[in-house]
Amino acid sequence: MWAVSCLGHAPGRDEAVPRGRLPQNVRPEHYSLDLSIVPDRDRFSGTAVIRVAVDEPLETLWIHGRDLQIDRVTVQDTQGDPVSARWRVMDPTGVVALLLPRPVGPGAATLRIDYSAEFGRTLRGLYHVEANGKSYAFTQFEPIAARQAFPGFDEPSFKTPFEVSLTVRQDHTAIANTPLVEEELLANGLKRVRFAPTPPLPTYLLAWAVGPLDLVDAPDMPAHGPRKRALPFRGVAVEGRGGELAYALEHTPPLLEALESYFGSEYPFQKLDVMALPDFGAGAMENAGAITFRDSLLLLEDATAPEWQRRAFTYVMAHELAHQWFGDLVTLAWWNDLWLNEAFATWMGTRAVEMVAPEQRADLAQLEHVLGAMNADSLISARRIRQPIESAHDIRNAFDAITYSKGAGVLAMFERWIGTDRFRSGVRQYLQKHALGVAVSGDLLAALSDAAGRDVTTPFHTFLDQPGVPFVEAETHCQGGSAHLTLRQSRFLPVGSQGSRDSVWQIPVCARYGLGDQLHEACTLLVGVEGTLPLDAPSCPDCCPDCCPDWVIPNAEGAGYYRWSLAPRDAERLRSRGLPHLSTRERLSFADGLEAALRSNALPAGDVFAALAPLANDPARAVAEAPMSMVRKARDHLVEARVRPAVEAFVRGLYTPTYQRLGWEPRPVEDGETRLLRGSVIEFLAFVGRDPEIRQEAAARGRRFAGIGGGGVLDPKAVDTNLAGTALAVAVQDGGPEVFDALLAHLEATDDAVLRQRLLSALGTTLDPELAMRARNLALGPGLRVNETLVTLRAQMEDPATRGDTWRWVELNFDELVERIGSTRAGGLPQLASSFCSAERAQALEEFFAPRIDTLGGGPRNLAGALERIRLCAALVEAQGPRAAGFFSGGG
Repeated sequence: MWAVSCLGHAPGRDEAVPRGRLPQNVRPEHYSLDLSIVPDRDRFSGTAVIRVAVDEPLETLWIHGRDLQIDRVTVQDTQGDPVSARWRVMDPTGVVALLLPRPVGPGAATLRIDYSAEFGRTLRGLYHVEANGKSYAFTQFEPIAARQAFPGFDEPSFKTPFEVSLTVRQDHTAIANTPLVEEELLANGLKRVRFAPTPPLPTYLLAWAVGPLDLVDAPDMPAHGPRKRALPFRGVAVEGRGGELAYALEHTPPLLEALESYFGSEYPFQKLDVMALPDFGAGAMENAGAITFRDSLLLLEDATAPEWQRRAFTYVMAHELAHQWFGDLVTLAWWNDLWLNEAFATWMGTRAVEMVAPEQRADLAQLEHVLGAMNADSLISARRIRQPIESAHDIRNAFDAITYSKGAGVLAMFERWIGTDRFRSGVRQYLQKHALGVAVSGDLLAALSDAAGRDVTTPFHTFLDQPGVPFVEAETHCQGGSAHLTLRQSRFLPVGSQGSRDSVWQIPVCARYGLGDQLHEACTLLVGVEGTLPLDAPSCPDCCPDCCPDWVIPNAEGAGYYRWSLAPRDAERLRSRGLPHLSTRERLSFADGLEAALRSNALPAGDVFAALAPLANDPARAVAEAPMSMVRKARDHLVEARVRPAVEAFVRGLYTPTYQRLGWEPRPVEDGETRLLRGSVIEFLAFVGRDPEIRQEAAARGRRFAGIGGGGVLDPKAVDTNLAGTALAVAVQDGGPEVFDALLAHLEATDDAVLRQRLLSALGTTLDPELAMRARNLALGPGLRVNETLVTLRAQMEDPATRGDTWRWVELNFDELVERIGSTRAGGLPQLASSFCSAERAQALEEFFAPRIDTLGGGPRNLAGALERIRLCAALVEAQGPRAAGFFSGGG
């Protein structure tokens, strides 16, 4: 691993190994990277030349490098001749001491490191992929995997220009962050390609792709708004798939133009490549000028793509393009401020989709994600948005729903409080001031405060720096021609939680209310445990003696990051008078309040389930789907097996009218919301409602889709593309080995990521014990991509009938599974077990992971969250189970 060129001094006794941030007394100023990348070989090699600034004489230089074989390290400074250094790995995360025979610095110095390494096999670093028998090399460096591809200073604050040259096969294409400027043919069928220097970038935003790639040149994006130049724009895919990029290439430019208009500044890089990778661990990655995506997000056919795939493309593309400003142009200084990248890109991506494709209702999708994040944020194991980073585990944990969705929800709340124009002005000021540099939370909040003309920093920090969901209790008081809400805040906690409710936030609270035919809104900043929100009275007190609203909802447009409840009289008025007047977002907030009341034991289960019918029949898809998670929880956990048929009948009563209205076949003119609603209702009735008519039709269509009875040839026209997954899954459950084997054959024959996902998910739903074992064993077979490894296991963990056997399989094959997906991704394996619901299961899970969890990236916090979820589920069953059983059994 280490080559010793000469003896060096070990770090001094007073010099601790920097397992967090590297010392700031050595800073990179420029990189020259020269790598040889031939994907069908086992290894790659390279030379890194790094110019650094050294503040003081040092005999130890700290850098990063992981799993690198070092051939030679030399250091040249202004104090004398070059010296050889000894490479010593001091921490398994890749913290390295360069040990020198004499002090180096102060002043400029140049490090030269010759090295080689194996290609990664778990989708991190510089990794190898096979597609259609051809070899490719791709990169994924965020957050701390660049050190697996080259030695350097692998932290976001060390932002410097890079000059990159790659030696590749002459018949291969090489992609990097910047345009190619020179190509030189070499011996042995190789060529050396040199790319233009990058602007200052952190290591995690570099990207390379090498192989027999299809390179699709789209028309340059014409000058637009603040961008006075045409922008080179290309699509990249593996060989033979470039033709499937047409949809992405057509629909990307409007999103970029919307973002340029919002930011008031041009796209900040020289060109834009969007790359479809056949095996990729994330959804996408915002590498500057060379954005990488799972191929299922970019390779879609306009005529046949399911609605979810179209929306996934639009949103993820908008998210990654937003990163080109938030993250790439202005970069977080350290991982505790990851929200500056991800929360903002989540929020801004939604805004861009709203501007370009309002029919996709991205605002509702974002609100659903925010409400989902509230469930995670209700755990006492939840992390803060701005969590201190003390280990590599903390870095990995930062990429979660708290950072992305809670962060986006808090941004949306403060945007509404500040005003959209002032908020945008603050964002523009922040980007202009810190362009090409790094920033911290205070920099953005200072800009927002300046634009708003009031203190945004103090209230915002109450959400950044503490975990938890605020819970606002409101009650109407009316007297003497005026009305107001009394407000009281605490921390929302589910039943069984051991947390304290004593947290206090500074919460922008807005209420909407009705007075006769008029709708009104009033807002305040709730800064203490209790507060008052005046409700504007009409100008004619005699017309309204007590001026009490007909109804009130204390979270206008569902824009506040808090849960809420009303006093009983106000709650009844909202249900009986207010629901028809609420916006879709407000009805979603109302539905979330019901689920929160169930989880916290604030309302009896029967009262909650009795209130679901108006929601299930709501004209808005997002609201109509809201009861599904509550009823699924009842069927899977709250009631015993003997009561499940009654739950299934309840499901059929809720959703059969919608099914009868929509049917199986889409209408000639039908919006995406309707297509998605049809899919979710049929799936819910098939699997939770166990509707025999729907299952029979689904199985028949799934068999035809799979080519059973049709010579084994896939027939996609047998079922609407938005229903294909459900049809295949029911066909597997009801069709036995014949259907299972047919789907397995199709899986082996296709490289289409969407079809593969459908087939794997369907195979994982089998309830037959022998077939279920075969489905589980696929996870470790040679036929799956790394990013497909957990698909069948997740499907089996979702069903109570297969959950126990599946987890036993995971325990028996745990080491092989970790080797397959890598220790970083394996840190999420405890979350697979979150669907259990007993104290005994929690204890067994804790005992299994005790000797293993510290070796898995982000594992300790993920395990804590899984254990808490399981125990809270058990507490909910104890508190609400008898009430739920009584309701579904007809006992009230």
